Amino acid sequence: MTLFGHHAKAILDIEVMGYELTPDTATEHAVALGIVVVVLALMGYGAFALVRDFLRWRRPAGSR
Repeated sequence: MTLFGHHAKAILDIEVMGYELTPDTATEHAVALGIVVVVLALMGYGAFALVRDFLRWRRPAGSR
């Protein structure tokens, strides 16, 4: 909803701390897309690191 929330302006208004969250220009869309891509990349790496560290923790001590 957050990613495409500005397209639902006719249905509801989204405000964050008094600022209307509706990117209008191409630059605002590019900035929003860049932020979403960075957040998703960091979340993906965090999930990968969590699984990697869990598997390392489960490995027997002699095989490290």
